[in-house]
Amino acid sequence: MSAPLLKLGAVLSTMAMISNWMSQTLPSLVGLNTTRLSAPDTLTQISPKEGWQVYSSAQDPDGRCICTVVAPEQNLCSRDAKSRQLRQLLEKVQNMSQSIEVLNLRTQRDFQYVLKMETQMKGLKAKFRQIEDDRKTLMTKHFQ
Repeated sequence: MSAPLLKLGAVLSTMAMISNWMSQTLPSLVGLNTTRLSAPDTLTQISPKEGWQVYSSAQDPDGRCICTVVAPEQNLCSRDAKSRQLRQLLEKVQNMSQSIEVLNLRTQRDFQYVLKMETQMKGLKAKFRQIEDDRKTLMTKHFQ
């Protein structure tokens, strides 16, 4: 395998590690990794009037809702320090994601260029061999 392909592999591997790290580390940085279980008889009903919005839900195979993730509406906690920190962190993650996407596009483009150049180099190498063989043939004919 050629050196440029190895470098591309290293870049892609690094991008995968960064994405993996971000998905595992960022929730704990903002305190979202704490799991709290409540007793089955202490369910709390949260109405949309209280300023909460449903983020996502999960269902069991029978279609019953077993988990619902809710979060405060965006404007509700705009002055809260934790909310501000979370928003700033989200912006940083989005910027990082955009940077990774740009890097990925550049890497794909560079990889295509390397493959194209590798093919052209093989073609040139074959032409040089042919020229060298032709030169040797002409030299032997010339000196006979």
